[in-house]
Amino acid sequence: MINVSVSQLVNQVDNGQFTLYVEWEDTYFKIILLRSCTVPLKGEMHTESASYFLEQLEEPLETYLEKTKQAFSGKNTDIQFFLQDDTFTWKQQNILTRGEITVHPLSNVLIVSDTLKELLERYQDCQERIVTLEKENECLNKTNGKLITDVETMIDMKNKMEKDLYGKFLLLLNTKKERIRELQKIIDGNKQVTKSAYDETTDDESEGSNGGSKKTCDTKKRKNEQKTEPKSSKRNFKRRTNSFSSDSTSPEPSTSKDERVLRSTDARHTIQPKQLPNTPEEESEEDLFSQ
Repeated sequence: MINVSVSQLVNQVDNGQFTLYVEWEDTYFKIILLRSCTVPLKGEMHTESASYFLEQLEEPLETYLEKTKQAFSGKNTDIQFFLQDDTFTWKQQNILTRGEITVHPLSNVLIVSDTLKELLERYQDCQERIVTLEKENECLNKTNGKLITDVETMIDMKNKMEKDLYGKFLLLLNTKKERIRELQKIIDGNKQVTKSAYDETTDDESEGSNGGSKKTCDTKKRKNEQKTEPKSSKRNFKRRTNSFSSDSTSPEPSTSKDERVLRSTDARHTIQPKQLPNTPEEESEEDLFSQ
């Protein structure tokens, strides 16, 4: 199919509107200018005709054709069109001339017929596309409406779930806070009990003190026994010494047996005090006895 473009443009000479029909080829293009109550005008631009503008604009042919398509679309407001007598010109910012085509009236009915046929075919194709797009648009609108409804439903469900979860969270948070307060009270009570317990004497300390007192009493008792034992031994020693002295003064002769008994007794009483620890009191008694 031929590459065709149609646009509505304004003639800057008389401010009248006209329809520009363009058939685009690889290296050239044809135009037909349609005005109301006027014979159509036809023209074309080949590479030879465009060479002058290519040199002036310093552009290759492909770039020139692409920019010309943009200009003929009527979307570029910097481009102005001038149709006067048999010359069609378009300029950029009303200064730089980008192209010029010589046009002549279209008197051949066959050309008009072919052009009209091409336009009708394109119109039919456009209508079919429009119908197809309308059906697709209707389906998309229904799908969009359904999606919107589903999204709204999900949003409502989300809001309800958030509200429910928020309430549960507040309940759990309050329960945790209450439990923390209870534990804090218990900890504070334990601190007070622990402090008062430290101030008092424990069972171990009392038992230790009782054991220490018992040990002290036992030690004192042993010392007293040690003190009393030498005294009794010394008294016995004195008594025996006195008896010995009395026996020695008696006229009866002493036997060897009595002497051995006396010596053993003296030796036993003499050795026994050395095995016990000497105290100041014992030393004083021994000194007294020696005197």
